[in-house]
Amino acid sequence: MRPTDVNAYPRAYMLPAGGSVRATRFRRARLATAMACSAVLGGCALMPRELNLSPLWFHRLDEHGDPLEWDCLWPIFHYEQTPEGGDDFRIRPLYRRVTEPAKQAVEHQFLWPFGRVRTDPEESFQRLFPLWSWHQKETVEGERDTDWYLLFPFIWGGSNDRGDEDYFAILPFYADIPQFLTYDRFRTFLFPLFVRLDKGGHRHTLLLWPLIGFSSCAEGNHQWLRFLPFYAHDIEAGRYARHYLFWPFLSWSTENEDTKDGDYDASATTFWLWPLFGVRTGRNVTGWTFLWPFFEKTTLEGRFDKLNLFWPFFHYYKSELDAEDHVEQWWLWPLVGHARSDDQDTWSLLWPLIYWREYNDPDELVRQQWVLPFFWHVNQHNKKDGCDRDFVKLWPLFHRTLERDVDGKHLTGDWSLLSPFPWRDGNAYGVEEAYGWLWELIAGRRRAPDDDSIDVAARLFTLRERKGHTTASVPFLFSYEGDDGGGTLRLFQFLPLPFFGGSRSEGRQ
Repeated sequence: MRPTDVNAYPRAYMLPAGGSVRATRFRRARLATAMACSAVLGGCALMPRELNLSPLWFHRLDEHGDPLEWDCLWPIFHYEQTPEGGDDFRIRPLYRRVTEPAKQAVEHQFLWPFGRVRTDPEESFQRLFPLWSWHQKETVEGERDTDWYLLFPFIWGGSNDRGDEDYFAILPFYADIPQFLTYDRFRTFLFPLFVRLDKGGHRHTLLLWPLIGFSSCAEGNHQWLRFLPFYAHDIEAGRYARHYLFWPFLSWSTENEDTKDGDYDASATTFWLWPLFGVRTGRNVTGWTFLWPFFEKTTLEGRFDKLNLFWPFFHYYKSELDAEDHVEQWWLWPLVGHARSDDQDTWSLLWPLIYWREYNDPDELVRQQWVLPFFWHVNQHNKKDGCDRDFVKLWPLFHRTLERDVDGKHLTGDWSLLSPFPWRDGNAYGVEEAYGWLWELIAGRRRAPDDDSIDVAARLFTLRERKGHTTASVPFLFSYEGDDGGGTLRLFQFLPLPFFGGSRSEGRQ
């Protein structure tokens, strides 16, 4: 609906050809009523930009009469225009449809988070977990790549235009999957009877996984054999040689044979009679363990130190192996702990309840404070555009998200009372839209710097200020619409009382 000039009512109620005498009389009576109201109200718009008959019906229109929001049988049916100009329609909590005009994308959500269908010109994604998933995308080279599963995690498949990632799996009977877990290729037949793993030029074959295994490696200098628990070895000439007897109880090895560089030599010989004791010796390395992991000490001169006493109660570690990542870590668990490196500084108290962290990576500076489960604060400063994103939560009472630009201007954000859902950002995607009506007593949102709104549950009170225009309402009692030039208060949603000289919208009528 649009606010309508009362002078347009005669045209709006022109009688169509045909129709019953009763219908004709009704239309004439309605026309007469409209014209009478026109005379009495002196040209004020009869139909409001905001009509609040919640929970039966609610709508809010923009200054041009286009729908911004509406609800029908709250909370079931809901629509709103997105800040990007798309549509967001919901049948809560069963279904949601969102459009993204800039990306030409359409997304459908079913019984969130189990069902999702999203399409755009470059990517298509379908999911109804655990029954079905389909993901097809176009790579930067313009090639098609498809992955899917059925009855997760039993049936998998995929392909691409190059043909090097065509795979299929019916677990536990058969699988041939590229880039699975940490492996370049994962193959199995009647798992765990037969498993073959490819990674970095190495190929390991296991029978009765993980007990029996052997290798055939493309590099030619790697030997790998296991017949657990009786015997195993893992040997790469020039790097390390590891042997196990009655695994895991007895083992010996040489490590880091490729690290000899002048005065620096991290190579070491180790011997373990697990879990009673173990020793490690070398030119620059010393170490021992007793009743592992309770007592342990390892030192590489000038590079790192590690000490555990009554682990996990006391731990100390200091490393300077990498000039760009110096690390010093200690804790007296669970009372206090501290870790510091070139890019982060972290404190914990009464682990895991109290946690302070500052992390500085090339793209952003992140500061976090946690007092679980009742309070957490996360601030993210983007170094590229200078924007700040700030999140505060008092669980389960309140949360606030705030985004500011490089000049400190408030761009977007939201807040709510209550706020029991324990995650944020991507982990909370779709949750508030589907289920927030269950717990949000009051919610505020800034969609854009000139667009703020407040809603009380079931639209018991609602207010929105957008592009210099304000609308507000209480169900059945009143609604308000106005701008800098004035406003109109509508008693019982329909009877207009203009004041402050009339609104700008009235001046254009």
